[in-house]
Amino acid sequence: MFDVLVRGAHVITAGRLVRATVAVRGESVAGLLDPSLDVPAALVIDAKGLAVLPGLVDAHVHLREPGYAWKEGFDTGTRAAAAGGVTTVMVMPTDNPPTLTPQDFEAKVRLATGAAHVDFALQAGVVGSPDHVEELVELGAVSFELFLGDAPPSLLVGDSGDALEILRRIEAIGGVAGVTPGDDGIVRAATASLPSEESIDPRSFAWSRPPIAETLGVARACLLAAEAGARVHLRQVSCRRAVDVLRAARAWGGRLSAEVTPHNLLLTEDELARQGPYAKVAPPLRAAGDLECLWEALEDGTINMIATDHAPHLPEEKDAGREDIRRAPGGLPGLQTFLPLMLDQVAQGRWSLTDVARTCAEAPARQFGLYPRKGAVLPGSDADLVLVDTTRRETIDNAAQWSRARITPFAGWTVTGWPVLTMLRGRVVMRDGKIEGPLRGRLVTPAGRGQRRD
Repeated sequence: MFDVLVRGAHVITAGRLVRATVAVRGESVAGLLDPSLDVPAALVIDAKGLAVLPGLVDAHVHLREPGYAWKEGFDTGTRAAAAGGVTTVMVMPTDNPPTLTPQDFEAKVRLATGAAHVDFALQAGVVGSPDHVEELVELGAVSFELFLGDAPPSLLVGDSGDALEILRRIEAIGGVAGVTPGDDGIVRAATASLPSEESIDPRSFAWSRPPIAETLGVARACLLAAEAGARVHLRQVSCRRAVDVLRAARAWGGRLSAEVTPHNLLLTEDELARQGPYAKVAPPLRAAGDLECLWEALEDGTINMIATDHAPHLPEEKDAGREDIRRAPGGLPGLQTFLPLMLDQVAQGRWSLTDVARTCAEAPARQFGLYPRKGAVLPGSDADLVLVDTTRRETIDNAAQWSRARITPFAGWTVTGWPVLTMLRGRVVMRDGKIEGPLRGRLVTPAGRGQRRD
């Protein structure tokens, strides 16, 4: 007797699309059964004509708690995740206070527990002396984040000697370092060079952050990773020159992975002129040639995953930059539109369902120690499933967004492919865009980690 059977679908499992019935017992996938078998279950979900993917694992999410709850919270942010087929969110440390100490980490776990609709993992920040990394890894931090640019001064790691020592300490405990690349000196010089009448233009935000700033940060991170022998994950790669450096760095040593965002894959810098502050994000939107290079990097494995950098701000905060782009905060919502945008690329023939599962679920789960519990539809995996209709056409609508940001730069896009049901550990949490059931999201940690301190 199974608790749930998902019948009639094609299932993405182990990199293949197969016809199978997904059997769930308790919170886990119990097996993938021959679809002709007639076995009993407490709940049978008819998934005829649909595809079953592992719930997406978003490796780069800002949920704004603690400290900025008016922008977003665990409730609204994870509602958006569930609606978009994302069942695990990895939450960045850039809150107030930032997640830098074991006390910060445990306070954030308490804040999120009972408030999240999907499971969550926490990322810790490291600044200056890496005094807390051993305790934080034991508590279950999935990564340690170093910010080389475009971050508040209190979070910046400006000294390369400090960065090298941090990477060596992280490597010694078997951790992963997430690195946000940049060069604030280049940004300052580019910003200062803008004529005053151009500095308020929405496009000036892209001009103030030229590709060389990101590329220098990527080169610095890769060289430090090679010297430390560390596992380093590059955040938000957005331009051709950075990809060129990342390709070359494979021969330098170190263990590198990298992510790209949906907005940097699909939107060009022209959107700044069209949407103004609603297209302001760091790194900025780039030229069409950069987008094509990013797709090529995904295809050849230079970039191995897609993550949203979900970074919501209220519409009124964004609107402050309509006349002067400098007054608007940078950042875009992304959780709810993540999977629909990727499914549309499948419909267009650019990507496949197995590519979506690999880059949006399996790769992040593997990189951060959560696989195969997360990111897979395999016996023993958590029964985190998203059922998608690959033929359904929908128009992305601001009114349907669960995030407090409400306005997405993809509003008005008609996409083919849509998530129709999301399951978290064997229970339905979203059906046809409506959030169901109690708040069941809980902390997930790398295997062997997450022990509580006495």
